[in-house]
Amino acid sequence: MTVNYYPGASRAFDYSKKYDGDPIDPNCGVLHTTEGTSLPSYGGGASAPNITIKPNIAKKTLEFHQHYPFNRSARALVNAAGGVETNTNNVVQVELVGTCDARHKTTWNGAKAGVDYIYWPDAPAWALDGLAAFLAWQYKNNGISLTGPSMWLSYGKDSRRPGVTPASYGNSPARMSFAAWNSFKGWCGHQHVPENHHGDPGDIDFATLIALAKEKAKITNGGGSTGGGGNTGSKPKPTPPFPGRDKFGPGKSNGHITLLGQQLVRKGFGDHYTNGPGPKWSDADRKNVADFQRSRKELRGDADGMPGPLTWKLLFS
Repeated sequence: MTVNYYPGASRAFDYSKKYDGDPIDPNCGVLHTTEGTSLPSYGGGASAPNITIKPNIAKKTLEFHQHYPFNRSARALVNAAGGVETNTNNVVQVELVGTCDARHKTTWNGAKAGVDYIYWPDAPAWALDGLAAFLAWQYKNNGISLTGPSMWLSYGKDSRRPGVTPASYGNSPARMSFAAWNSFKGWCGHQHVPENHHGDPGDIDFATLIALAKEKAKITNGGGSTGGGGNTGSKPKPTPPFPGRDKFGPGKSNGHITLLGQQLVRKGFGDHYTNGPGPKWSDADRKNVADFQRSRKELRGDADGMPGPLTWKLLFS
């Protein structure tokens, strides 16, 4: 049985009495970005998702506003005639207040990213953590598996709106076929849904998001679509794949750095952090990695503080 409401979510903008929707048995979810900085009106519910997640940056927390229960279809997707079902295809729809447009990566009409709004491809650790907690809750309560596409294209425009490439708008390589959509289980983005042309949520750090969600759900068996809390036995947690050396170092900012820092703290190598791990590479990250490298004989000859595949493997083992 579906658990219909997320704990603590506001229902001040519940539109279910106005738009009844179709009954669904959720087995997948779609992530959107609102491309705005405030809670949308959604035309009085006519284009609303199941739930909107609004960052409270001052408090470093996420606020949840539920518009439809999770066992009723929402209305945020295009559903063209004669193709496949979108809104009614057992999908939970989630809008993230903020942007994925690289033109607003640092500033937006005088506002500053990370201070006034969130640029979701570089989401701060606390925001990614809160979103991961929501995905873990959906896995444990409604069986939506913690899996999804490997391709998340950066937010781009179609030929009518030239801009950032690669284009996540329109008929991009990320867009699912009808058959793929009908069989899909897990989490995807608006950019993946057929019959739609929007490209959100861009190149959000999905790998880190899912790794965090699996950790919160205490999954040690890969996070299949069977639901429940996952295997909580003695099997070791899977090592997240090494994202590449280019994700670390001065000037880098991403969720992989947050994940690295959190694991360093768990292993007892977080002494150089003053404010905790975060997505922006710092000298504290380098020093903590170097401390870990010096603690392992396999790494002592190259304790430069920069994570490589072996450092990553040993750190997460």
